[in-house]
Amino acid sequence: MFLEDEDKTAEATSKFEVLDSCTYSSKTIGSSGQQEYMTCDCTEEWDSTTQRNMACSDESNCINRVTSVECINGHCGCGSDCQNQRFQNKQFASVSVFQTELKGYGLRADKIIPESSFIYEYIGEVIDETSFRKRMIDYDQKNFKHFYFMMLKNDSFIDATVKGSLARFCNHSCNPNAYVDKWVVGEKLRMGIFSKRAIQKGEEITFDYNVDRYGAQSQPCYCGEPNCIKFMGGKTQTDAALLLPDGISEALGVTAKQEKQWLKENKHLRSKQQGDDAIINEQFVRTLEVEPLTEIDVSKVMGALMKSQDLQIIKRLVERIFKTSDDSINSLIIRFHGYKTLSTIIKQFKDDDDALVEDILTILGKWPKFTRNKISSSQIENVIKDIESNTSNTTIKSLSSELLEAWGNLQMAYRIPKTKAENQASLYGRKGSRSPRSPRQISVELEGEDKLPDGWEVAFDKDSNSKYYFHRDLNISTWDRPASSVPIGPKSSTAESTNGSGSVTSAGTGSKKSGEGFRGDQEYTRREEERLRLEKEQMFSKLQDRERELQEMILQSGEEQRKKQIEERNKVQEKIRLQKEKMGLRAKTKSISNPSSKSATISTKSRQEIEAKWTHVLAKHVPNFIKKYEAEIARDNIKGCARDLVKTLVSKEMRKEPPVSPPKELDNHKLKKIKDYSKVFMEKFLVKYRLKQGNNKRSAEDDKTDVKKVKQ
Repeated sequence: MFLEDEDKTAEATSKFEVLDSCTYSSKTIGSSGQQEYMTCDCTEEWDSTTQRNMACSDESNCINRVTSVECINGHCGCGSDCQNQRFQNKQFASVSVFQTELKGYGLRADKIIPESSFIYEYIGEVIDETSFRKRMIDYDQKNFKHFYFMMLKNDSFIDATVKGSLARFCNHSCNPNAYVDKWVVGEKLRMGIFSKRAIQKGEEITFDYNVDRYGAQSQPCYCGEPNCIKFMGGKTQTDAALLLPDGISEALGVTAKQEKQWLKENKHLRSKQQGDDAIINEQFVRTLEVEPLTEIDVSKVMGALMKSQDLQIIKRLVERIFKTSDDSINSLIIRFHGYKTLSTIIKQFKDDDDALVEDILTILGKWPKFTRNKISSSQIENVIKDIESNTSNTTIKSLSSELLEAWGNLQMAYRIPKTKAENQASLYGRKGSRSPRSPRQISVELEGEDKLPDGWEVAFDKDSNSKYYFHRDLNISTWDRPASSVPIGPKSSTAESTNGSGSVTSAGTGSKKSGEGFRGDQEYTRREEERLRLEKEQMFSKLQDRERELQEMILQSGEEQRKKQIEERNKVQEKIRLQKEKMGLRAKTKSISNPSSKSATISTKSRQEIEAKWTHVLAKHVPNFIKKYEAEIARDNIKGCARDLVKTLVSKEMRKEPPVSPPKELDNHKLKKIKDYSKVFMEKFLVKYRLKQGNNKRSAEDDKTDVKKVKQ
């Protein structure tokens, strides 16, 4: 214990620049490899006493938390500022710096730190391997006594030597009380120090440096533990230094004791098994006989796959999944970001290991298939399409084709929340701290736009990171924002209702066939339910499409045609009402008044403010959608196209009556529409551009020919 030692924090921090967060030498370095934010299954849960969102806490079994992924506000159903945002909120433990006898400065706990607590983030400058090598030489020439490097990935390192955080003062120990863990935080990987056991007040905080290599120069170890390895690093690592990290060994299903026994028996072959630069016992990993996954193994394996960069470890972990045939376990793997994780691995190793890709494709083929939601949100379908188009391996091509065909038959699914009260409490409200709110109020708050049409509500689909809309009385749902209200009335005998889980089902379709029991008729019932659901969705989809077409016609037509178009739309809605009456439902559809009358309530200043907001929001996304064309048409043309595109898109939004302000963040559906429109715009531009370039080239060639003729 070092309770009585002088606090040297101020002195220590004066010798380097303290950073609040890591800096990156490039945009891509330190990337988590995730193109979409990973969401958990938790819902917000507010404590009325502390006014804190308790979702995703240690006891919640949050799939993000157990796989070392932080939740991001606005991209999860767990609500804002949940308990799984420790890196983002800098929830560091109370620590201070003190002077050790032989190791320079050290870091101690100022309060008791419970087991598995987040202590501090290892912060510094994130650099590539070339810069890392140069800095190692540079610091050595400058006679720096201590270097503070930590490997983030195989090709990126955190350098806290000149700029960093207090975490840089954690010393090495062969029997540490803390460990380093790699976390996915949005688009970046970040390193955190966590308590391995309860750490007492005044106790020095240490972790095992040999998780990461420190270069060719060995360093003496002063930890004083009975199991001390005496030296860290060096050209030839000791057997103890090459032991697998705890999280990886658990995911592989082995113990340190098993690995040490193998090393003892095969020590004489070490030089032939692997190179001096190896950071793990590679041959030991290759010879492992791994087992299929159990329910307990899933979170460990998926967490290790997200963080590991070593091909041999990844192959063994994938092999464990490959050997798993239990559908319930495979469903659990899917839930623990299975599609996103395997998608990342394929992209990383598709050109290096065909056998690994074949195994992953086989795994994907045998996984249970229910809906397209997780497949779509992971973007794995695009990865498989790319492989199918470019591979010369016939097995991979065949497996890819079969997989894409199977996925092509699936549909996106969304569920109508069970009850309004439960919906308010779990998705939008704070339990115990807010009064009940109506669905309309919820919709207005979420949309940041005009109120939704009568009967419509909005919910968030965590798998696809998108909002969808549902009509509770009619049990219909759609990804598109509804254009108007739809008739409401009592349910017929074949109308859909929601079951206890909140999923959409149908009533009045469970009649038994002659001679068959209820169990034997379940498949028949399921098919009937699906048929009725599809018929209803198709009917309303057609009506909504027609209404949208008419709305566009209203917006694009002149003032003299508006009245005629509005009358036509009202006729369509009257037909809808009559159809519903024939089905025995009472209609509540209201005719729509002239939309131009609403525009009078929007002042010129308000329109200008809305236009400015749309310009700002669209300008954040449009340049990224067309950046890939820069190589052909040059930067100036890209800027011009981006300005024209933004101007055109803003104009489209402002033609709506009344125009509405954009949300803070555009949803995926809206972004896809903008991206598609940008692509069409650029294709048209390229046709004109290439034609012009061709004419200019021919003109230049003609000029050269004329010059030659003159010279002759």
